[in-house]
Amino acid sequence: MKILDLNGISYDYTTKAGKVHALKEATASFETGVVYAIVGRSGSGKSTLMSLMAGLDVPRDGDVRYRGESLLSMDRDRYRREHVGMIFQSYYLLPQLTAVENVELSLELANYRGNKRARAEEMLTLVGIRREQFRKRSTQFSGGEQQRIAVARAIAADPELILADEPTGNLDNENSMNIVEILTELAHRYGKCVIIITHAAEVAERADRVLRMDDGYLRAE
Repeated sequence: MKILDLNGISYDYTTKAGKVHALKEATASFETGVVYAIVGRSGSGKSTLMSLMAGLDVPRDGDVRYRGESLLSMDRDRYRREHVGMIFQSYYLLPQLTAVENVELSLELANYRGNKRARAEEMLTLVGIRREQFRKRSTQFSGGEQQRIAVARAIAADPELILADEPTGNLDNENSMNIVEILTELAHRYGKCVIIITHAAEVAERADRVLRMDDGYLRAE
């Protein structure tokens, strides 16, 4: 089922060297149950594209639509809270909180109405964090474990759209593949739309569909 549409979106920003045309009429559709990889060299526009899909910014031209509705007409903060789970290269866990508290906080921000502690523990278990680890502070975990917690946090409120920006960038190959396996299961078993920005060929190879950013243009491979 189609969930996200990019309709000819363009985006510019200005640096000391002049105007940069970061995106040029990018068009694509994304479906639930599918893992997408967006690849391309540094500076090709991948992170800009992710920002627009997340509603963190708006295009100069064109339109981003979630389930047929333009993000321009939506409350974009609510869109991110309720429909989007975001995963980053650097985890961004709060060091003063435990693993379960980091996930619970995301549920509070999303106004989750169920039992937050039970849901947080369920998500940590899903990504392979053991129950005896739930109350350890996030700084006590390895990089691979911290990224698992970050994934649990991103999916706790049950978003349909998972946006992952270089989620394996700080991990060794074994941990990278573990994270990719989790993201793949989220798409194939739980019906999420998973979009991964990556430089890693081995991550892109595991995706169902690959798109390439090249000098602001988006093309299917």
